[in-house]
Amino acid sequence: MDAPQTDEERFAFIDHKLGEQQVKHLELAQMVGEYRDLLHDLRERPHNEDGRRLAAGLPGARYRVNTTYVQQNWLQIEAELKALFPRTD
Repeated sequence: MDAPQTDEERFAFIDHKLGEQQVKHLELAQMVGEYRDLLHDLRERPHNEDGRRLAAGLPGARYRVNTTYVQQNWLQIEAELKALFPRTD
């Protein structure tokens, strides 16, 4: 999406970015659920070597990439909100 120039474009950009945030947060919640399931499984089957290796690397690259994306997305949203609603003090 190109950098917005008008207020209408800014509103559309912010709405789009907030939708992306919502999706990423749902994906992150799903990953956390998968991590919880893995730990529950390891409690029941502590000798699962593949599971132990995976758990030792949590939260993992996929989670870190998504959290970085969320942080960068918020910065873009904040910048457009400041352009749309500049401070007047």
